[in-house]
Amino acid sequence: MQALAFDCLTRSSRSRNLDSIALASAPAADSSSTRKSLGHERKTMKSLTRAITMCGVAAALVLSGCSDSSKNKDGATSLMFAVETSAGDPLADMLLAFAEEVENELGDSVDITVQTGGAIGDEEAVLQGLRAGAIDVAAVSGSVANLDPTFTIMDMPFLFTDRETVAEFLDGPYGDELSESLVETIGARVLGFGENGFRQITNSKRPIVTSSDLTGLKIRVPGNPARVALFEALGAAPTQIDIGEAYLALDQGVLDGQENPLKVIDAFSFYEKQPYLSLTSHIYSPVYLAMNEDTWQGLSPEVQQGLEKAAAAAAATSRAAGAEADEELLSKFEAAGVQVNEADVNQLSEAVSGVRDEIAAGIPGDFADRVIAEYRQ
Repeated sequence: MQALAFDCLTRSSRSRNLDSIALASAPAADSSSTRKSLGHERKTMKSLTRAITMCGVAAALVLSGCSDSSKNKDGATSLMFAVETSAGDPLADMLLAFAEEVENELGDSVDITVQTGGAIGDEEAVLQGLRAGAIDVAAVSGSVANLDPTFTIMDMPFLFTDRETVAEFLDGPYGDELSESLVETIGARVLGFGENGFRQITNSKRPIVTSSDLTGLKIRVPGNPARVALFEALGAAPTQIDIGEAYLALDQGVLDGQENPLKVIDAFSFYEKQPYLSLTSHIYSPVYLAMNEDTWQGLSPEVQQGLEKAAAAAAATSRAAGAEADEELLSKFEAAGVQVNEADVNQLSEAVSGVRDEIAAGIPGDFADRVIAEYRQ
């Protein structure tokens, strides 16, 4: 943890409750600058906000025990895992599954501390901690694209239509390229791709069938320029609010709706405040199980092999859980009074063709061109 000027505490301090730690969030990008940012290096976190966030990460880790993949007194390799969300959400569930698989593979040779539920901060803070080496392993999703534009390929709307195609993409050479790109940009590698899921739209006003139904609706989106551009193209008013604050914003009418995979809609109980669920499947969001590259390179080949096996098992568990949950959750939501409808996916896709072009233009090299040629036939 050379990048942070804080001393590590003893292991006993790792059990302290960090839920009260509050970190600054990056301000929402205004709509006039959003589209320009798609073709340039992501600058969503201003210098001051980044400094505040990293101080928050450091403060959290001072209380929980610093991470440098050091050996503890028993000779085990100590690793810090972190995720923004809590158990029941796909990101946290994958990280917890990975921790369990690591224990199965490596036993007492690895000592893991897992921070969930916002203990370290939001996803931007978790990524900054991963980048600095304060966090060894993180489960993250869409915010990765703010740091590595190659990952905006996963924000390209209506690129994938089924899980089988997604698996082929992520488990093949394209997935390897994504991992290699992340090593180059932030010094972290992707150990495995889990499932956040196909994203659907809920709202409090009306069913969404075509883009005209989205006109003027205040839709919560993550802090991701490509997602903002997508919903602007659909006529909505995208609003960037931390996911932990979204339920209250929906309840108070600050937001009309939000877009997330079904498991996330369930985990955060958004369906309680949203009588309409429209099946758009506009984006497939993976869970990226990412590890700091310096930490990785400092591990023995035996530990690396164990982590790779554990990541593969956790990814398989994550994807299977997502597929199994969708049908069950639709029944659950309908039983709770939510009206579910199929959207006109062809019309929505045509409405955002320009966004696909903008996203492709912002991805370095010919990566986007190759992906589009193969998957947008």
